Amino acid sequence: MDASAPARLHGSAYEEFVIAVFRRAVRFGTPTRKLFRGEGLTDAEIDDATAELEARGFLRAGDDPDTWVVIPPREAVARHAEVTEHRLRLARATAGELERAWRRSTLDATTGRLPGMDLLGGVDDIIGRITAMHIATTDRLWWAVDGSVASRTLLARAAEDPSLLSVRQGVDRRLILDTSLLELRSAVAVMEAALREGAAVRTGNGVPVSAVVCDSDVTLIDISRFEPDGVGSFEARLAAPVAAVANLIERTWTLAAPMRPMQEAAERKEVGGSSAPLDERDQAILALLASGASDQVIARRHGISVRTVERRVRYIMEHLGAATRFHAGAQAVRRGWV
Repeated sequence: MDASAPARLHGSAYEEFVIAVFRRAVRFGTPTRKLFRGEGLTDAEIDDATAELEARGFLRAGDDPDTWVVIPPREAVARHAEVTEHRLRLARATAGELERAWRRSTLDATTGRLPGMDLLGGVDDIIGRITAMHIATTDRLWWAVDGSVASRTLLARAAEDPSLLSVRQGVDRRLILDTSLLELRSAVAVMEAALREGAAVRTGNGVPVSAVVCDSDVTLIDISRFEPDGVGSFEARLAAPVAAVANLIERTWTLAAPMRPMQEAAERKEVGGSSAPLDERDQAILALLASGASDQVIARRHGISVRTVERRVRYIMEHLGAATRFHAGAQAVRRGWV
């Protein structure tokens, strides 16, 4: 491969030049400036290529001047690939922000727009911004997913690369998925990964819209379920919209069912146990609840206080994602819990 002067090379041509020098170094075993010169490389080319290969972790300077040590290629390539993949993830995550900056710079100055509000440019823009939120969050990352075009695409990508939706430890991470997504292997894979990482995960019927809240600074509404191109979705960095969307997600959260108890219930059912993620007393309370019994009747039947019954009923409703006692009874019957 022709190793021309690096000053005249750019992009893939420069990559080929650096790779060619590394191949020579591997062939040499213990590369030296003299050996590189013997291959027709100039001192400027040698200095440029070896400095780049050292920065990438393929070579390190030897104990003697003008000598280098070759890092085992399998180790060096694996490490470099990991670094490169991380950079690509960051590039994808920032693409949306760069797109918005470019759009702002090309807009007519007379065009009216509200500071702190950005219309997103489409599905890729939505995906990039949600990914960036996961990278940037330090306090809170709440994400309600309604099965939009953008969310389904992102879930598929995240199933292949879980690091796309990872967050740092200590973040209050909540993930709510519409039950329609449970048919997707990618959604289940993302939920399981989130649970392993300590996230709180719930599912619910009829999540109204895909929405994200990152810390107390930014929120995103993804409308690509209603507009497949995602045009009209927006990101806001104003206190009021952030609080409003956080309230929407909080209310959706209270109506959703925790995922971990549901998984445990499914595991019990597989081995012949009860499918309800409840102990015997709560199952008995649920049976009376489904029959329409009042808290006072339930309390007398089980010899417990009305306050205890109220607390257990709230717990049962939370597991069922039910807004009312009647809804809880109906959900229990539908799921075969009573």
